[in-house]
Amino acid sequence: MFTMREIDVVFDPERKLFLYFGVAFMAIAVGPFGTYEAMGLWDRTVFWTLDVMGGMVIIVPVLHVFYHSRLMAGLPSLVRFGLGVALGALPAAGFITLLYGTIGADLQISTPFPVLYIEVTVFSTLLLLTEFILWPMVFGTPEPQPAVVAAPHEPVPVSKSPVPALLTRLAVEHRDAAIISISMQDHYAEVTTTVGTALILMRLNDAIDLLEGYPGARIQRSHWVAKDFVTGIERSGRRVEVRLQDGRTLPIGATYLKAVQQSLGFAVTDVKAPNGSEAARRG
Repeated sequence: MFTMREIDVVFDPERKLFLYFGVAFMAIAVGPFGTYEAMGLWDRTVFWTLDVMGGMVIIVPVLHVFYHSRLMAGLPSLVRFGLGVALGALPAAGFITLLYGTIGADLQISTPFPVLYIEVTVFSTLLLLTEFILWPMVFGTPEPQPAVVAAPHEPVPVSKSPVPALLTRLAVEHRDAAIISISMQDHYAEVTTTVGTALILMRLNDAIDLLEGYPGARIQRSHWVAKDFVTGIERSGRRVEVRLQDGRTLPIGATYLKAVQQSLGFAVTDVKAPNGSEAARRG
């Protein structure tokens, strides 16, 4: 049954409070392993509280780390669980050994350490299976805490979009500007912003990578434009261009046209060539 499901190894303080203290109180009352005869009530209370709580303080963090480790992700859930408990039980058994003889003058440990280690492993496995499998089956899992919503009269802070990394490569005056376009000039990328232009020794592909999701589109092998600064896509004869808010036009490559229209949200508008241009072609 356990191998068919993922064990719910989570940190739930409520489970730990009731289970661990419940086990400790039972051990204090019953006094197993000779502790009832060898110890008074107070010594037994101190001993079993330290035994149960101390052992779990050691085992549980080891189990959590081992169970959720990316290095162990390929192992089945129950195998990760068992190995994690066994690993944590080793130092826990050493801790319990130190308790014997330190609380209660008449108590002496007679169990060999390997046997004690096995006993701690078995007991911890049963207790933790109860915590991570039986408890959720009986009482359910804790509900996620609702998000805290600000009162209507309280202003909700609006997160500012991160500055594209490309701007941090430019001169200081461009840091708070908006990017309009990027065009290649030999081996340099010419970045046009709302405060001017800047050249940076970089390929266009690398410059686009540094935009980090800044809305726009590559329109040709040598050009990229920001979506917010495009006013339209125009066709004049065989030439198709993007028109920008600053009055410039940049050519769109034929293989890019369909993707550019989808990215920028503009249809192609046909425009007539100026008379002077028409006369020049006729001449």
